Amino acid sequence: MALTPGRRYAVPAVFFALAAASIFVGSLEARPYSAVEIRGSEFIPSNDIAAACEVTPGAWTSTDMTAVEDCLMSSGQFSRVAVKGEGPTLVVEVEELNNRPGRVELGLAYDSRDGVVGNVYFERYNLFPGTFGSIELRFAEEVQSLQTALYHAKAFGSVDFGLDTLIRRSDYSDQGFTSTRTQIEPYLALPFTEGGRVELGIGYRRDEMSDLTPGSSALFATEEGVVDAPYARLGLSYSSKTEGPAAPGTATGISLSLDQYFWGLGTDERTYETRVEADARFAIADRTSLLLGFQGGIVKAQGDQSTRAVDRFFLGGADFRGFAPRGLGPKDGDWFTGANKYYVTSIELQRELDQFLGTSGRVGLFADAGSAWGLDNTLGGSIDDSKKIRSSVGLSLTLDLGEIPVSLFVAKPLDYETGDDRQSFGISFSTSF
Repeated sequence: MALTPGRRYAVPAVFFALAAASIFVGSLEARPYSAVEIRGSEFIPSNDIAAACEVTPGAWTSTDMTAVEDCLMSSGQFSRVAVKGEGPTLVVEVEELNNRPGRVELGLAYDSRDGVVGNVYFERYNLFPGTFGSIELRFAEEVQSLQTALYHAKAFGSVDFGLDTLIRRSDYSDQGFTSTRTQIEPYLALPFTEGGRVELGIGYRRDEMSDLTPGSSALFATEEGVVDAPYARLGLSYSSKTEGPAAPGTATGISLSLDQYFWGLGTDERTYETRVEADARFAIADRTSLLLGFQGGIVKAQGDQSTRAVDRFFLGGADFRGFAPRGLGPKDGDWFTGANKYYVTSIELQRELDQFLGTSGRVGLFADAGSAWGLDNTLGGSIDDSKKIRSSVGLSLTLDLGEIPVSLFVAKPLDYETGDDRQSFGISFSTSF
């Protein structure tokens, strides 16, 4: 067909209309994706991001992807969002707006061991690039402490790096001396399975034992002084948790930890210490759980040396309900000396409460059993450091009164020794401002 000059034809208009229609139809053509991957989330959980805008495996069009981008941007949590397909995976890339979240808290707490405790706490993510940092100051009449922590995930490939410091001073009226500890420890951490990790630390510790109380144990006089030296630590831990079908309190989980310390490296004051903790929770019925716990430790001086009171274990309080803090074990006159070995086992049947005093809570029936024993120096046999089993039973109650968690227990010692410092009631609570 010949084209006549000046005459209008509909062919170009039809062509462009068909091209636009093909693009529009292409945008509506859905592609199937069998998996979803969230990238770039550092502080907001990936599951929360996916759930917020219903990002799930399935068929997606480009229009759907744009809608998800708009949805996530409208949350005000991201500076950039991009949704795209990569093979069978729908990828959501985000850049968080607040990449240095943190908090400052002033707190007040009470427990049966330390009494009223004031607390100042600060934490910030990305305090330094990729590094979490925190500072905690605790102060009470008989104990004060300052702790700092830095942690950089994947600092060396898959290996994390941390740096902890501690300054702590205690002069409990029933302790018999003043203890001051200063400690710094850089360490490496490597997750080796889901929930498992191994840590290796090389640090420096200064322990000072001073200001003996007049009339306190003669053993303390042989241990007074300062020991400062490098040390090494090897730590292993594992934890897992599965939520139960009812309340969080019926979750099933287990946690295990082992810490091995080698104190006083390169000196004549070498002391090796092992600590073990294990806890398990099993859901046995609707809102009912069985709790099992174990903790124990051994400290042993090397060569002809003896352990010092600042190295030994003082048992009681919340660690062994029914006995006061530092309230059992070897004793010289009126003074507990601490022990080279200890263990405590506990079993508790715990049930969730719908309402108690206007709030939710948990009530438990428990039994504790254990012992603290062993000394390198018994002052010629005048101190009985033999292994004697103690036990107790009681009731526990945990409540959330407003924003204040409160834990209390009533315990009755069953097996005890003359001279043990028994304690039938314990309470702890904390609040922040």
